[in-house]
Parts: sequence; C-alpha cells; structure tokens
Amino acid sequence: MLLCRRAGLEFAPLDPFPDTQWLPFPMFGHPTRGSENVVWDQRQGADVRVFDFWYQDPGDDDPIGVRRRLTCAVVPLAFSCSGLRISPRDLLDDTKDALGWPEVRLDLEEFDRRFLVETEDARFATAFLDQRVMEALLRLPDDVIADVGEGTLLLWAPELPPEQVLRLLYAAIAIRRRIPRVLASLFPPRPTRGPYEQRWLQGRWSPDPTGEDVALHPDP
Repeated sequence: MLLCRRAGLEFAPLDPFPDTQWLPFPMFGHPTRGSENVVWDQRQGADVRVFDFWYQDPGDDDPIGVRRRLTCAVVPLAFSCSGLRISPRDLLDDTKDALGWPEVRLDLEEFDRRFLVETEDARFATAFLDQRVMEALLRLPDDVIADVGEGTLLLWAPELPPEQVLRLLYAAIAIRRRIPRVLASLFPPRPTRGPYEQRWLQGRWSPDPTGEDVALHPDP
C-alpha cells in the first residue's frame, strides 16, 4: 500500500473487479479460488492491473489440497487470439502445465535464449511477438509466464514481493503499448453475440433460427 501511494498507483486489498474470476485460463476455473491486493494505474485505465490470486488444488490423497498463491497481471487484447505461451526456459517443469504445442523460434537471440515460445498457431505467434513486444517481455521479472487466449494476455508467476509487483504492472503497461495495431486487421475480434444467442426482444426471447420457435413466432 505504501509503495503504491508513493508511486501514484491505486490499490485495493479486496478485488473490486468481478471479471477477474472469469478470465479464460484454467487456474480461474478452480471451484475454490480468490483474488486480492489489486494494483492499477488510474492514468492508464483499470483494464491493465496486477493482483494476487490463490486457488486450492486438491489431490487424490488430500481432498482439501494445497493452496497455491500467484501474482498475475491481465492485459485485454482487441483481436482474436490463438493459444500462445511464453515461459522462461529454465523454469521447473512442475511449475507449469504441459500444453503440448509446437515450439516457435524467433529472430531476437536474447529473447529466444531466455524464453520458450509454444503456440497452436505459428503465424499468430510471429505476428504478436514483433521486436517491440519481445523487448517489453524481456523486462518482466524472473519466472513470469505469459499466456495468451480469448482476447486476453495473462502474466503470472509464484507470488511476487511488493517491489516486483510494481515492476510487473509497468511491464504489462509497456507490453500493451507495443502490441502491433495491425493484429486487429489480421485477426479480427470475434463477434460478441452469435447468431443463435437468445436475447430479450420486445417482451420475448429471440427465437432459435433452427428451432420450432421460428415457425411459431417469425421475426418481422
């Protein structure tokens, strides 16, 4: 709290952002989980923020499980995203879940030496990780993993000390500034509403275009 005050940052001990619990990554699907100690820069907007996250990981012999504590940063992305992971090469294997995606090698030697890049779409990974983004990722604290999926970039690591939390926030802000604008045209965002999504229209639910309700209640 004192560090944030001195740096002109916002701090909330309890997470005021309900969408944190719905981020599109497996760790946020655990039934027992929580987020706290949220930090953001109001001048940059609250959509880029850092927070502590915990979840219970039950095992076969321990139904309660061990509580894992992480520090995370979230960066929204304005384009469609294929699965992409950027992780330190020297990170212990049991720290991260194996994804089984192919590795992609990049042109920046320093980046390629430090990070392992795995993706389900090499074209997307190459477009996303241009020179400026790779340079910003090199400023991350040690042991931080970057996951991209469903229009979101998540940076996460075992719980960081307060000074490293601020470093993670500034790195996340720098990454967002450097993301190539051309990605929005190369990978347009998915529509927020699908053609078969029900919506409340003029006192009734919109019909399913393939269902019987179309014949009973045709749209004008």
